[in-house]
Amino acid sequence: MSTTTRTDVDGSGNDADDVGVERAEEFARQHPKLVAFARVGWLAKGLVYGLTGVLALLIGVHAARGSSTSGDAEASQTGAIARIAENSFGSALLIEVAAGLVVYSAWRIVSVMLPGDNDVKGWLTRAGYLVSAITYLALAWTAITFVRQPGKSDDSEDSKVEEFTRGLMDRSFGRVAVFIIGALLIVIAGVFVWKAVSASFTRQLLPGTVGPVSHRALVILGRIGWVGRSGMMALIGYFLAGAAIRFDPNDAQGLDGSLRNAASTGAGTLLVIAVGAGLLVYGVFCALSAPKRRLVGADS
Repeated sequence: MSTTTRTDVDGSGNDADDVGVERAEEFARQHPKLVAFARVGWLAKGLVYGLTGVLALLIGVHAARGSSTSGDAEASQTGAIARIAENSFGSALLIEVAAGLVVYSAWRIVSVMLPGDNDVKGWLTRAGYLVSAITYLALAWTAITFVRQPGKSDDSEDSKVEEFTRGLMDRSFGRVAVFIIGALLIVIAGVFVWKAVSASFTRQLLPGTVGPVSHRALVILGRIGWVGRSGMMALIGYFLAGAAIRFDPNDAQGLDGSLRNAASTGAGTLLVIAVGAGLLVYGVFCALSAPKRRLVGADS
């Protein structure tokens, strides 16, 4: 496999050092209509993240008000899909969201297959793209399921996480594996914070404004959004690691359960509100930055 030459492909003065960038950019130039359609994937991703942020904010706001309820909808990407399905126009919108997520996933898979650096960083980048593709394909399938079976009440994300953790802990070294997964999510949260601080995600943005929104404003939104994603990963990782330490799979939570548990304390409530706001901002960032995206080699 040949090594891709590092070059400034977007005119922004940044080194484009992602997997397969040169080949991907050439493909993009040859297929402008396909690229325009592919940007719908970022809009779909932004919609899901934005709605997830709103649901998380509702949990935090209810907890801050001392309400006995903290919102009925599950604050997760699956919960966001379910909330869309509840509307009269839900089926039509879910079809569009599913199509966008499939296209986005296809671009991630293209990123995996293109030639690129054959070092550790290159393979880790490919692995990240593959995980991203699988995640959003699964989310697209969830959207299609709601369209095919309106009113379907599937298991919550929390119950799936708990079931997975329980099954893993029943195996030898399962407790250690659960702890490692939780710790890995916390490490990923740290990486996301670094993305926010260093603004490394700007390498995937072409220069220029999006309507009245300046490039500088997009970068600020991106920073806030990546911090929100960091908080999401850290919470899930914290409860997974805690479940392993206490050897209690009931403590393992998805995003919704992690947010609700965190909101049970005063400081935790503020954290939940911050994470919800960050996820909402990230959704806005995805939607606004779609026209300026370098679609292959972009962040996950």
